[in-house]
Amino acid sequence: MPFGYPVMLEVGGRPCVVIGGGTIGEGKARGLLSAGARVTVIDPKPTSGLEDLAATDAVTLVRRSYQRGDLKGVFVAIAATDDGATNAEIFIEAEAERVLLNAVDDSQYCHFAVPSIIRRGDFLVSLSTGGKSPALAKSLRKKLSREFGEEYAILVDLLAEVREAALAVREVDFDTWAGRWEAALEHDLITMVRDGRHQDVKDTVWRHLNSERGASVGHVWIVGAGPGDPQLITVKGREALDRADVVVYDRLVDPSLVEGKEAIYAGKTPGDHSAPQEEINFTLIRLAQQGRKVVRLKGGDPFVFGRGSEEAEALAAAEIGFTVVPAPTSAIAALAAAGIPVTDRRFSSSVAIVTGHCGGPRPVDWRALAGSVETIVVLMGLSNLDFITEELMAGGLSAEMPAAIIENGTRPDQRVIVSNLGGLAEAAAPAGPGSPSLIVVGRVVTLRDKLLGQSG
Repeated sequence: MPFGYPVMLEVGGRPCVVIGGGTIGEGKARGLLSAGARVTVIDPKPTSGLEDLAATDAVTLVRRSYQRGDLKGVFVAIAATDDGATNAEIFIEAEAERVLLNAVDDSQYCHFAVPSIIRRGDFLVSLSTGGKSPALAKSLRKKLSREFGEEYAILVDLLAEVREAALAVREVDFDTWAGRWEAALEHDLITMVRDGRHQDVKDTVWRHLNSERGASVGHVWIVGAGPGDPQLITVKGREALDRADVVVYDRLVDPSLVEGKEAIYAGKTPGDHSAPQEEINFTLIRLAQQGRKVVRLKGGDPFVFGRGSEEAEALAAAEIGFTVVPAPTSAIAALAAAGIPVTDRRFSSSVAIVTGHCGGPRPVDWRALAGSVETIVVLMGLSNLDFITEELMAGGLSAEMPAAIIENGTRPDQRVIVSNLGGLAEAAAPAGPGSPSLIVVGRVVTLRDKLLGQSG
């Protein structure tokens, strides 16, 4: 395996040479400068950027081509020449002088690969493909750079401050200490930093490092799995799953999301709540009290008819730490997958998302709703389809109002039944859509053929 031993080099104050003063060479020189190196660039026609650096004595410019002897006394050299023959000569000298050499995109003349770097203060992410595909590493760096912002530099400094103070009073063995750190870092500290709650970060970590209870109690992530397609789970939700010890999941969660995990099924089907909500709440509390990292994985968004707030309330009452991770709700994502926008300024500037269950302490006033919004999305309403359509028409909606049923939204077996409000129940009867299905009523349904025909 080429370059199979990853290391981080200390180049601060050490002499380093970049041979080649084009755009690539300038980038390499700037990278070395950012690490504190003393940089010399050798090229007969360096870039204007390098000229500017030389004007401030940040780098030394040697305005000629490479010559034997240029590596004498050098710690690290980078060949950015785009010339295989020159790279070969440089490599011979590097071998003789015991200089570490990297030749850009010419791995046969490299002692090491230069990774793509994301640097946020003392927070550093390094990506490497062993010199085989630098373009892939750069592409991944761009994607990850959007995730790891400057707040990570602040977080590192805050953690260092707490660590120094906690080390002064530490009285536990290394394994216990490591366990307390792990428990502390399970909190969503980066969100606290983004919100400017720096003292909360320090207080949270300090509490775990100096508390027996803090180190032993687990954490629960209430995670939305999205509308069905497993790729629609958020990055944050995926991260929570990756760190979980156990997953408590719903019926509509794609099986691939819990594959390989210890998983507890807590699914409910229409008319069959085999796992009562109180029992689910107790399970989450019990697992967290065992010191475990628990993901409560729920279909759609956990706070859109998902009873996630009830679970969060139960965890709070039990003094269990929890994090809510939102996700695309089927009320929006399933419509998009079916080529139906939720709103469109020509047809709809308002939307209502309602439950189709017609019982309960606060039943939907369908007749009032009919004249209140321009798009109506009904979840869990299939069993009451006749009643819902009749009530909406009684409230003033035309029987000709476009409407649709979306079954298994965003999944490979998604089906869409398009009709009008008056004929929707009749259109659905022979098709026999099952759960999960949602109903959408509004003029936005007319855009389906245009949008679906051009979507990928």
